[in-house]
Amino acid sequence: MKKLLIFSLLIGLSVTSCTDDITDYNKDPKRPESVPAATTFSNAEKNLADLMTEMSSGRNLLKLWTQHWTETTYNDEANYDIIGRDPSAGFWTRIYTNILQDLQSSREAIAEDALLDEQTKANQLAIIDILEVYSYQVLVDLNGDVPYSEANNVSETFTPAYDDASEIYQDLISRVSADVNTLSNGGSSFGSADIFYGGDTNKWFKFANSLKLRLGMRLADVNPDLASTTVSEAYNSGVMTSSDDSAIIKYEGASPNTNPIFDLFVLENRYADYVAGKTSVDYLLSVDDPRTDDFFEENIEEGYVGAPIGANNSYANFTHIAPEITFEPTYEGAILQYFEVEFFLAEAVERGFISGDASMHYNNAVTANILYYNGTEEEAAAYLAQPEVAYDSSNWEELIGTQKWVALFNRGFEGWTEYRRLDYPDFLVNSALTDQEVPTRIFYPNDESALNGANYNAAVQNIGGSDDLYTKIFWDVQ
Repeated sequence: MKKLLIFSLLIGLSVTSCTDDITDYNKDPKRPESVPAATTFSNAEKNLADLMTEMSSGRNLLKLWTQHWTETTYNDEANYDIIGRDPSAGFWTRIYTNILQDLQSSREAIAEDALLDEQTKANQLAIIDILEVYSYQVLVDLNGDVPYSEANNVSETFTPAYDDASEIYQDLISRVSADVNTLSNGGSSFGSADIFYGGDTNKWFKFANSLKLRLGMRLADVNPDLASTTVSEAYNSGVMTSSDDSAIIKYEGASPNTNPIFDLFVLENRYADYVAGKTSVDYLLSVDDPRTDDFFEENIEEGYVGAPIGANNSYANFTHIAPEITFEPTYEGAILQYFEVEFFLAEAVERGFISGDASMHYNNAVTANILYYNGTEEEAAAYLAQPEVAYDSSNWEELIGTQKWVALFNRGFEGWTEYRRLDYPDFLVNSALTDQEVPTRIFYPNDESALNGANYNAAVQNIGGSDDLYTKIFWDVQ
């Protein structure tokens, strides 16, 4: 027994002597100390896609504010009464804390990766920057002035200053222009870790130019010179040219990678809280729109009957949102699509930013969206031949604004944003119970006035003196 004890001690001493640092025993092999750049990049893409796809009363309620959807029992948001909801906080948390932080982690990991070739590294950094540009544009379009130059830098400050929204836009244009130049050299990027494009740098090149196009068109009324330069540069460089170029996320059949609308309707059992909005249903029926049965379910004997916006509606008595959109876990989401690009190009021609045929771009946009929703070329041609829909250059703003609003049915943030910018369609109604107009912005997160008071107050003064739903974003000057 004594010999066995001595032998065991010798083994223990031998093992201990091979360990340089006893703290190595505290390392958990199942919890990595560093995360690969590809992992945090994928996570940022997924979070961004979820944010722009979801429907949530606490965060993304903008499918209601386009009046494509409305509510039943709990109808505060449809009446633009969101004092207790704090939707900006949801956007800020997802973008600043999750998306931008993940992208920054990816950037840092790439910088430290000695095995990456220089072109791949440059492409990865450019794509990260493009998604940052996209994210900051969302924040500006939501609120106006937001933390930018001092954002996500807690080693320097916990109370970042708010940058002027128009100056942010100018910097975003400069950044995405540099990213376009980088991606023009080709090469590889993130490979299969890239949810949107599978690492295809040519697709990202078109995406970057299309995002630049969007930035420029937002400025069309407030800074036409910069808008014209930005739009023409993007167009001449090369924007999306088909639906194959759209930035799409393919959701999966099992949690946590299911479509967030499915999560709300099925997993959270909230399906009976929403019905089709009367504004949308009535317009689609008036022009015999072939997408009607792709947007809505004909679930009542009367056919399609939209619910009044903001009224005390019954789920049983009104048309429902199409089950493919709401009950399919794999229904895809998108953050930027080809048909949007064609609408922008039609408008750019009318404004003189680029040369071309506005009617062709308009028809391309409408057709692409009808095809996206399982329609046919023949249905698109018949739809576009109707007097109410056929392109007329003398009425371009109403036609483009209205048809873009229809096409952005499941893209609430962009639908609301383009409605604010173009002021069409002009038949959106005031809410039923509060008689309020559609808001033109969302107020800052509630915590900001308490936790970052001085900078918050300065921002409120800079955007017009009032942090409310009807202060306009700087580009909204009509």
